[in-house]
Amino acid sequence: MTTGISADDIKLYSQQFDNLNRLIGKRIDKIEFYLNDTDKDFTEVENKYGKSLLSGIDIKVDSIYYSIGNRFTNIHYGLTITPGKTTEFEFIEDEKKPLPYPSKLIGQIITSIDIYWMKIPFEGTIGFYPQEILIKSNDKTFLLSSIEINNGEANTEFTDELLIIEDEHIAKQLELGHFGLNNGRLLFNTVDELINSGHG
Repeated sequence: MTTGISADDIKLYSQQFDNLNRLIGKRIDKIEFYLNDTDKDFTEVENKYGKSLLSGIDIKVDSIYYSIGNRFTNIHYGLTITPGKTTEFEFIEDEKKPLPYPSKLIGQIITSIDIYWMKIPFEGTIGFYPQEILIKSNDKTFLLSSIEINNGEANTEFTDELLIIEDEHIAKQLELGHFGLNNGRLLFNTVDELINSGHG
């Protein structure tokens, strides 16, 4: 059994599972990115993999907004799903405006959401953080990863940058989400499974 996980950590883990369960079965009305006028092709950091963003995103389902961004730890690393808009939880520069992103998931029903956890990589620290969140409809995927783009390469996990990928071949190439289960990712179906995993 995992030991040393605090009650506050357990509450934080539980919130993530509760929030993802609220989204399952809902129809995605809109996805919004916060971008400057100068940002091209819905990305802030140029790369060949997907859309790299420095702020969280908003997902509107059944007229209710949820924000996904890097706010899991107190240093704003690691993903979190939170009811509300990103502007309620993050400082967004005045120059940035919410722009609707033309994802293939728009109009689709969410059939599943998986969180891929990793151990917090600080020495002497016990616990996990969400490295990737995978949202699925019947035939579409939308992967969010807390990974940084350096010199065009996705090579630093546990960051305050957000990489969004809708191509499973790219996710496989980078070993993200379910393709990263041999690359430090852990998948749990419930908070109890996480707490009792023995990986802490």
